[in-house]
Amino acid sequence: MKTIYCDESGFTGYNLLDPAQPIFAVASACVEEAEAQKILKQSFPAYQGVEFKFANLWRGGNRAGLTRFAAEIKKLEQCPFVYFIEKRFAVLTKAIDLLVEPTITEAGYDFYDAGFNWKYCNYVYFGLTEFGEPELLDAIVAHYLAFSRNPGKESLGTLQYLLTLMANSLEEPLDIFVEQMATGAELFEKFHSFDEYKKTNDLQATCMLAVVGHWRQRFNDDLAMIHDASSNFLRSKDIWDVVTRKDAPEVKFQMGDGTVVELPLRLASTKAADSKDSYAVQLCDVLAGLVTKLYHPRLSDEDETFLRSVSEAGLDSVSFNGVRPTDVFPDEIPPKKLDGPDLVDRMRAAMFARE
Repeated sequence: MKTIYCDESGFTGYNLLDPAQPIFAVASACVEEAEAQKILKQSFPAYQGVEFKFANLWRGGNRAGLTRFAAEIKKLEQCPFVYFIEKRFAVLTKAIDLLVEPTITEAGYDFYDAGFNWKYCNYVYFGLTEFGEPELLDAIVAHYLAFSRNPGKESLGTLQYLLTLMANSLEEPLDIFVEQMATGAELFEKFHSFDEYKKTNDLQATCMLAVVGHWRQRFNDDLAMIHDASSNFLRSKDIWDVVTRKDAPEVKFQMGDGTVVELPLRLASTKAADSKDSYAVQLCDVLAGLVTKLYHPRLSDEDETFLRSVSEAGLDSVSFNGVRPTDVFPDEIPPKKLDGPDLVDRMRAAMFARE
């Protein structure tokens, strides 16, 4: 059995538009405790803290050690894996998935076939940022997030009004994107219930699932996961238990980055550890913090120069994936015609099926 350690950085609850922390990351590593301890102590020999925490290393006099840390990480045979999410883009993808997808599916098209969903999110993001005013995307995601954090009749009415107002004030092609969302908001109660909607802003479970899926492809052995006890992803423990159950049926489903995760995950256990007692978890804390800085869209020149040196020292050897805008767009619009239940419906039916 392989043991995977992980820790997160950039958690801001359901406030996914916190300008100070625009990136959420989960770092994972298949590393022995003794090896993790050796890496940390050789990288930061003068560090006096109770445990190795990225926030302390970044602000304190041990910052130079992050370059040595990256060089040591590069030597690991089982290369660490980091999954990160650009939160603003994630909010846009959720708005499209929960407002636009139902109407497209009802019209008889397969929104998820061949990764159309994430390709279309890239397409919309590109249109909004290239042809719209800088404030347009920010306004859309802010209005949607305000509703999704407090879904109800009143907040839905506000969202419907604002999206319709914005759509009517735009010209092609931007009006089409916002009109789709406005229509989805008008029909929201036809496809969703407010109670089920409250968990749609969760990021932790998505990242952890991607992490396990990555290691599942690396190893044929069963996996054991150990995470920091302060992690918040088990707020969705009910969903996690369903996804990781041993009798999960064989099914493939697509993540928001376009990669495919196969079930069953063969995750034997998910356990929490006090990070003070685990150098392997502390190593993941430092790595996750580095990635949130590396992909921060508003770095100072000094930080950018420093992080470039960290990348060149070995951080660029780490495997990365995540939810962020790319230049991969749909091959055709609209997507293919729907032929039976789509990918998500098939996955949901399989996941919640019982013998």
